[in-house]
Amino acid sequence: MDGFARRKEQSKKDIRKAAADLFAQFGVDKVSIAEIARKAGVSQATIYNNFGSKDALAREFVAAAVDNLVNRVQAVLTPEKPYRDKIAAFVQFLSATTKSARPAGAADPVFGGSRDLLDDPEIKKVRSAAQERMTQLMLGLIREGKQQGQVNPDLSEDALTVYFGVFMDIFISPELRNRYTRRPGLARELGELMLYGLSGSRPPRG
Repeated sequence: MDGFARRKEQSKKDIRKAAADLFAQFGVDKVSIAEIARKAGVSQATIYNNFGSKDALAREFVAAAVDNLVNRVQAVLTPEKPYRDKIAAFVQFLSATTKSARPAGAADPVFGGSRDLLDDPEIKKVRSAAQERMTQLMLGLIREGKQQGQVNPDLSEDALTVYFGVFMDIFISPELRNRYTRRPGLARELGELMLYGLSGSRPPRG
C-alpha cells in the first residue's frame, strides 16, 4: 500500500471513529456531516467521497453497536458455569444495561434514529440477525437447564423460539428501549419474568 492509499485508509478510520463518538454521545439524528468532518479533521467533501452519506456511517455504527451487544450477551451465557449461575449473570447483565442507559428523554444512540433509518433494509437485516443470534444463545442456555434438571423438559424449542424472539425486542425495539430508559428496573423485571415465570420461583441452590 503506497502513501496515498495509507493516508486514505487512515482518513476513513478517523471519520468512522468521529462519527461513532458523536452518534454515541448525541444520537444519529442530532449529528451533522459538518460536525463529523470537524471532529475528524477532514472536509465534508472527503466524507461524501468516501461514504456517500451520513446514513452510510450510521449503518456502520448501528451494525457495530448491535454486534457488540450480542457479543456481550454471548460472553455472559457461554462460559462453563452451572445453569443457575448463568441465569443470575444474565439478569445482572440486564440490570447493568439499564443502569448505563441514557437519561430519560435522551435519544437512544443506536435505535433512537429517524424512522427512515430504522426502516432501512440494511438496518432491518442487522436487527433480524441480532435477534436470531440472541435467540439461539438463549435456547442453548435452556438446553443446559433441561440437562441439569432445572427447566421443564416438555417445553418445545418451537415454543421457546417464539418466546425468546418476542423477549429479545427489549434489546432491539426503539419503543421498549425508550420505556426501560425511563424505568431502569423494567429490564431486570422482564428478565426475571422470562427466566423464572410468573411465580417468581428461582432455581434451587444446591
